[in-house]
Amino acid sequence: MKNQEKVILNPDQKVVALKSTKELFFAAKQLHDWITEDNLSKKMGGILPSLIESHFTDVAKVLDYNSKLTMEQEERYQEIRRANERIHELEKQLGEQKPIDGLAEQLEYLSRVVSDWWNEYGFHHVSEASFTRSGIYKAKFSFMLEYLSTFSKTPVTDKENRKERIQELIEEGWDILHEENGYSPKLVDNDNNRSRLINLIKSRFPSAKIIRTGNWLTDDDNAFTFRDIEVYIYDLHDIITAQVEEEQS
Repeated sequence: MKNQEKVILNPDQKVVALKSTKELFFAAKQLHDWITEDNLSKKMGGILPSLIESHFTDVAKVLDYNSKLTMEQEERYQEIRRANERIHELEKQLGEQKPIDGLAEQLEYLSRVVSDWWNEYGFHHVSEASFTRSGIYKAKFSFMLEYLSTFSKTPVTDKENRKERIQELIEEGWDILHEENGYSPKLVDNDNNRSRLINLIKSRFPSAKIIRTGNWLTDDDNAFTFRDIEVYIYDLHDIITAQVEEEQS
C-alpha cells in the first residue's frame, strides 16, 4: 500500500465522498437488518436498492470509477435530463412570449424568476408565493444568509462563496449581526437596512411594495433582526422586463 498511488481528493470531493459513503452504509445496513428480520416490505425492497445504487454512483463519480453500473445509470439519467431540459425550455418560452393570461406555466416561470433573483443576491428563499385575482404577485422574502443546499456537490466551495457574499453585503453598507452563540448571521432590523430593502426591491420591481416585515429579538435582547418581508408586485410586467434585460446584457 505504501508504494501504490493514492487518490487525491479536493475538499469538495472529500466531503461529498464521505457523505455518500455514510449514506450508502446506512441504507445497506437497513436493508440487511430488515432482510435478517424478515421484515422487508415490497415498497422498501424497491426504495433501498435504488438509494444504494444512487449513493454508490456518487462515490464512483468522485473516485473517477467508470464502472458499467455507473455508465449504464448515467445513460438512463441522460435521457431523463434531456427530457427535463426540454420541458424547462418550453416553460421558459411560454413565460417569456405569452401574454399574462393566468397560464400555470407562466405563473410558475414568474415565481421562479423572482426567487432566483433573491437567491442570487444573497438573501435566499422566497416562500408562500401566490397571485391574487387582480394579478398581483405576493410572497415572503426570507433572510437565510448562510443557507447551503444539502444536495450540493461543492459544499466547501459553496460555504466559502457564502462567506464572501456576506462580507460583500457588509461592504455595500448592510448592517449584519454575528451573534456570539454561533448562529447564522442576521440582517439587523433598523432604519438603514429598511431603506436599503425598499430601494433594492423597487430598483428590481418598480411597482413593488414591502407590505409588512417580520422580525426576531436576539437572545441578548439587544437588537431586532429581520425574519422576512412580505412583498407585493403590482405590475407583473416588471418581472418579465427586468429578466429579459438581464439576459440580453
